[in-house]
Amino acid sequence: MVDRRSMPLGKAGSVTEQQRLFLVQARSNFAVFELFRGNANWPVCHGLHYLQMSSELLGKAYAWRHSRPGKTHRALVSFLQRLSHDRRAQQELGFEGQNANWMQVIRKSIPLAQRVEDLAPSLDRDGPNPEYPWPSAFPTVTPVEHEFDLWTDLNTPAGRQFLTLLSRLFQVADAYL
Repeated sequence: MVDRRSMPLGKAGSVTEQQRLFLVQARSNFAVFELFRGNANWPVCHGLHYLQMSSELLGKAYAWRHSRPGKTHRALVSFLQRLSHDRRAQQELGFEGQNANWMQVIRKSIPLAQRVEDLAPSLDRDGPNPEYPWPSAFPTVTPVEHEFDLWTDLNTPAGRQFLTLLSRLFQVADAYL
């Protein structure tokens, strides 16, 4: 069971209602991802599905800062790119005065972020995705039986750094949204 009390809703006045709604859902999805990640008995496709959804919603919560985000699953990479110039986020994440380190963390996260975005079935180009069997015309593979390289890569130093960044972004989102 996900403890919703550990998912702050944002400080009054610091986020718009639309940002708050996207952030609450994103945090909930990320908590589910962490549950799947911590249980080796579950097929990895389920964890990856929640990682993709949570990161997309986090990117869209940030996008609501300026205007309504478009209907796309590509929200994480652009979010990280914009975030690389966000001094409030940099400070909240402990990188104040460390511009080179901050930019390196973002730069190293982009390739993994792209792979997470590509998990969305509408972006999979009829290949591996965590939701539907593929190829769509005549399915021969199901996600629960597929070994996703991304899951393994999330357990490398770069993958752990990426997940730590995402986790911290969820924790301090109220400060930079």
